[in-house]
Amino acid sequence: MKILFLAPQPFFETRGTPINVRLILQSLSALGHRVDLLCYPHGDDETIPGVTIHRVVNPLGVGPAPIGPSGKKIWFDLFMFPHAFWLMLTRRPQVIHGVEEAGFMAWLLAKLFRVPYVFDMDSHIADQLATSKLPIPHWGIRLVEKMEGAALASATRVLTVCQALSDVAARYTTPDRIVQIEDIPQEYPPAPEGLTPASIRAELGIPADAPVALYTGNLETYQGIDLVMEAAPLVVAGAPDARIVIVGGGGEGLARYRQQVEQAGLSSSVLFAGARPLSHMPVLYVMADVLLSPRLTGTNTPLKIYSYLATGKAIVATDLATHTQALTPTVAKLAPPEKVAFTDALLLLLKDRELRDSLGAAGRRLVEERYNRPIFTEKIDRLYRAIADSIH
Repeated sequence: MKILFLAPQPFFETRGTPINVRLILQSLSALGHRVDLLCYPHGDDETIPGVTIHRVVNPLGVGPAPIGPSGKKIWFDLFMFPHAFWLMLTRRPQVIHGVEEAGFMAWLLAKLFRVPYVFDMDSHIADQLATSKLPIPHWGIRLVEKMEGAALASATRVLTVCQALSDVAARYTTPDRIVQIEDIPQEYPPAPEGLTPASIRAELGIPADAPVALYTGNLETYQGIDLVMEAAPLVVAGAPDARIVIVGGGGEGLARYRQQVEQAGLSSSVLFAGARPLSHMPVLYVMADVLLSPRLTGTNTPLKIYSYLATGKAIVATDLATHTQALTPTVAKLAPPEKVAFTDALLLLLKDRELRDSLGAAGRRLVEERYNRPIFTEKIDRLYRAIADSIH
């Protein structure tokens, strides 16, 4: 099939939605579909057989859009719709696949050109806007919610990444139109020669026998780094030899957390490794004893959870729906998003190697059985076969 794929993000960029987009594109490519991808002007070039990348114009040279709703995102979306309209005229796709707010564009284009469309619901847009920093009045969020509902109700299929989003979609459409396809572990390039857990420990000044709790990801507020900062003094008091290593982030956010740690006198215990290439991640995971996901808000499961599970290392995560729809107490230590409870969970795993090994092994089995590339591709195949049947 010929597919117009609308992804209102930089592509490619190493973060949640672009990684999910790449997984879908790779699956569509493997299944023999031809795809025109329309995305933002920024991001690394990717070569995927059968996929042609088109980037929206950027006449004023605006910098990359940050994660989440923003003025820059709105700016690029203004250029995305007319570009998508032009691609509909010139490329004549049989299906439109719209990710997040591009689902609205897919809805309108599908009506104009009388083709089916997929609303790829990687998040609940109305909820995102309600919790964003954009000055949107309540009536504006209500309007977006009504639009989102109408677009979901009209979609040929709604693609979700977790049960929470499937539940939202079920308010507007029938169960047979909802296709839930969870993410899978990230695939990493080979590590650079000479990069080892020991070399990273030496770089960061971590003793060879010090237990390590590792966080990977951006430093946005919703990720819960503030919870880690609150728990850090208690963790150090309970396990003085432990190290908390935070990988990711940059700019003002990273500088602010560094300063916070210095002021608390924890610079030797809470270490910031900065943003790292994907090729470093497997080595960092081997170095770690416990993996952290302290997320505080949101409903979709963080993509990194599946990568965490695949490592065979124990996980400490907040016991919120964003985690509990994928994690259970048999594969992770779940704790309320409160500093004492989170500290207790982390200290328990840092001190109990047998429990760490048990949880880690169970998590790896879960991924092997339920979240892998063949299963992901097979689900994408079923989705598009259903759409092909609807055309004929």
